[in-house]
Amino acid sequence: MSFEIPAARPVARLLLLATGWLLAAAAHAATGPSFDCARVTSTVNKMICASPELSARDRELADHYRALLGQPGTDAAALQKEELEWLHQVRDRCPDTACIAQAYSVWDAVLQARSKRMASPAASAETQPFMVDPALMLDARSMLGKPCASGEDVPREAGYLPVAGSLPVVSSGSVVLVRRRIGADFAFLLDTRRGACRMVDVVALPPHAQAGNLLQCMVPPNDGTATPLSVGVGLRRPGQKAPMAYWEVDVAHGQFIRQPLGVLGWAQSVRCQEPEVGD
Repeated sequence: MSFEIPAARPVARLLLLATGWLLAAAAHAATGPSFDCARVTSTVNKMICASPELSARDRELADHYRALLGQPGTDAAALQKEELEWLHQVRDRCPDTACIAQAYSVWDAVLQARSKRMASPAASAETQPFMVDPALMLDARSMLGKPCASGEDVPREAGYLPVAGSLPVVSSGSVVLVRRRIGADFAFLLDTRRGACRMVDVVALPPHAQAGNLLQCMVPPNDGTATPLSVGVGLRRPGQKAPMAYWEVDVAHGQFIRQPLGVLGWAQSVRCQEPEVGD
């Protein structure tokens, strides 16, 4: 996420920035950053080009920046000015890769938070948990960290029973199961890596009649690679095509991440399907 911009008047610099984005998109390499590594001269840009991790961070930040730039209500000129200030005053002053990674993390968090604040009330509500009795939620969370019950995953003796018609969502290193206790539905995330099984996170779900079965979802890549932008589970109301809720599954950190579908352009791109036994 960089441009080699010569000294110019502020307006001219903004025009060059917009032009730079178009050139960067055309020259984008699937495994490189959002800019053309063959044309960089600065030390920071060279460090980014040499690091697959920083290159991936740069591509992601570029996607989020473009999404916010096109989001209704965004002051494009002001955002472009802030982007230039961040590049020159923060990122480009970094002496090492750790500093660059931190700079990207902070600026990306700022962009995402701003996008969420500007989104519609309905989109903002997508990140809120579904209502459930606090005592039941506390009880469900008390299961976290415990090993899965042999042959049952979530212990039936604790009162957690399967929901008819709801299949497990199986991914690499994880399983997501829907269980019901005293009329409340929950999705449990099981970490199945290294030949073991452990319950690591849980979220409350709306009543099954309102949301249907848990779905296997992903956000397809937009850079020509085979790696999805996000993989997780979702829900959609009966008769609806678009999901009503989506959680990214981060098994490495043992958590569900509720993603706002109305933010960052995922509302129309997320793809969901009924899970299949043995996936």
